[in-house]
Amino acid sequence: MSEVLKITKEEILAVMPQQPPFLFIDEAEIDGDTIKASYRIKEDEVFFEGHFKNNPVFPGTLMLEALGQLGVLYLLTSKNPEFEGKVDSSKIFFISAEGCRCQRICKPGELFEYHVKVKKLRHPIARFAGKLLVNGQKAASAEEMTLTFDYLK
Repeated sequence: MSEVLKITKEEILAVMPQQPPFLFIDEAEIDGDTIKASYRIKEDEVFFEGHFKNNPVFPGTLMLEALGQLGVLYLLTSKNPEFEGKVDSSKIFFISAEGCRCQRICKPGELFEYHVKVKKLRHPIARFAGKLLVNGQKAASAEEMTLTFDYLK
């Protein structure tokens, strides 16, 4: 059985290439090949000014971005034995997503609870599946997200 690794906001900020206002992870934990996280939607998110006028809705594409960010955090903090070295945060890039769905409107003040699970990890490719919940309801999911990565030289 693997040890659960808890990751604080400060640790997330220190390792992630994405930063506020484009970082959608408040805290996370890794358990084996799964990483879970939460994020509270803020009332003053910059995109709410135009999405939508007098009706702030968290964009579906950013829900999928949040799932992708969780994959990035996994690559940067996991102790997965498949890694041949330390992953370089400047060399992680999104390649594709399959079977993506947004099933629920999300509003300011709501809490994302989401996770991604490793489907395949072999340098230079990492594949994940993920889902995002709000109040126990599925808000978004991706059957497969593919990232490319490389190691620090």
